[in-house]
Amino acid sequence: MIYRRKFLSKEGFTLIELLIVIAIIGLLAAVILVAMNNVRARSRDARRLADITMLLKAIQIYYLNNDVYPGEGDTGGAHISSQCNSDLKNDLAAAGLMTQVPTDPRDASCTDNSDNAFFYGWDSTHCCEGSYCFSINRLETQWGLDRLQEKFGSLLYVTGGGDANIGTGDDFNYCFVRN
Repeated sequence: MIYRRKFLSKEGFTLIELLIVIAIIGLLAAVILVAMNNVRARSRDARRLADITMLLKAIQIYYLNNDVYPGEGDTGGAHISSQCNSDLKNDLAAAGLMTQVPTDPRDASCTDNSDNAFFYGWDSTHCCEGSYCFSINRLETQWGLDRLQEKFGSLLYVTGGGDANIGTGDDFNYCFVRN
């Protein structure tokens, strides 16, 4: 008789209680994943800002050493990436200023110039009234855009507007030119 009572006792969790706990854990996991995606996007933008600063310093040092800007042959615009060919990359490497050119954290192609593409662009003739320009095609966060403006001042919009879709004329949005 004692054995039977112990066997029928109501210890443990019901199926409903377990389902509720699983649903709460799933909801918390979803919230954390969304927050992590925003942190990752901001991290990629921070890297882009560090990359552009490093590249601009290398370009300025090249100019000081050679009295000419690198990348003269990139008149139709070029993606700046370790995977893509450009005179800018070759000139900086030949001068010993960079062994490897930084690549945008999400860059996957040397030919995708669309608004949604992530890349750094360089053009030696088509932007900011015919002078050199270097740009980030796309940032992922408002935070990144704000830091870019804090670091380099107001954005220089050229007559074409849009973004850094290279090779299409004066379509650079973030254009940093020689003074």
